Amino acid sequence: FLYLNMVEAVRMMAVTAVVTHLMPYLSSVGIPRATSGVVAAALPLVSIVGRFGFGWWGDRLDKRIVLSLTFLMMSTGALAFCYVRSYGVLLLFILLFAPGFGGSMVLRGAILREHYGTASFGRMIGIVLGSGSIGGIIGPTLAGWAFDTLGSYTWVWYGLCGLSGFAIFLILKIKPRTFS
Repeated sequence: FLYLNMVEAVRMMAVTAVVTHLMPYLSSVGIPRATSGVVAAALPLVSIVGRFGFGWWGDRLDKRIVLSLTFLMMSTGALAFCYVRSYGVLLLFILLFAPGFGGSMVLRGAILREHYGTASFGRMIGIVLGSGSIGGIIGPTLAGWAFDTLGSYTWVWYGLCGLSGFAIFLILKIKPRTFS
């Protein structure tokens, strides 16, 4: 349960940092503001594909493996984000990061129910979402501080790649609870 909370904190840290700093970052690397606006609108729209697709896969495969795949996509998308200087790389970012975060969103509740049951589901999802909120506060704040201090977002995106990789490790350590 602790691992799932940490994973959700990392997920929200990454998503809120990217969403909050998307337009300033793209402007800092020379992407026009109009294009940045399209990217900002595309992220939640493309994430819908991940919600449906990974939700469907999660019903058929080990949810931990599917959730790990969503974090791999987010991590790879964040890595592509480091090198956004062309529209092709920007498209790669959208096609990896958005479905990854959309899919991870639907799988957290499914894993929670499957691995920990429904007896205290409301309380448990509240705790998991609370952990996510903490990550959601840390992510954009840390990204802003890093940009102000270092003059670049690059290390922020690298850091999010690393944290997402660590989250994959935690996801795979989640063990199903045995019910009596």
